[in-house]
Amino acid sequence: MKSLAEFLQEKMEKAGLSITGLSKKSNIELDVLEDLISGKELFLSVTQRQQLAKVLKCSINEIKEHEKTYVFDDVSPETISELKKQILNRATNLKCPICGEPLITRIAKNYDLDDNLILKPKAHCVKCVFQIKD
Repeated sequence: MKSLAEFLQEKMEKAGLSITGLSKKSNIELDVLEDLISGKELFLSVTQRQQLAKVLKCSINEIKEHEKTYVFDDVSPETISELKKQILNRATNLKCPICGEPLITRIAKNYDLDDNLILKPKAHCVKCVFQIKD
């Protein structure tokens, strides 16, 4: 099965779109798309999935099939919640709760259907599969 990055690249080629063109047509920030295409991000928000499906002329489920999801049973919801708060407060040097390696963090800017800005904390570990995706 293709990765999400491979799937998106293939669809972009078929649509004749560059990553910049896809960003403009889908109204998804360029850095978010770059992370998806490079494989740093493995999943999309519902809104992003809908926007990409419309521009790339495919189904939402087709995109969703290529996303990876992991369940981190050994990390408590409280730990995840605390990490999210720290990311939103722009904390630095955060460590992965699974392996202790550094977390790469960012704050994604999404918009709801009423164009209200929603800030979403994101993180992924430099070593293991740990990610914060909402």
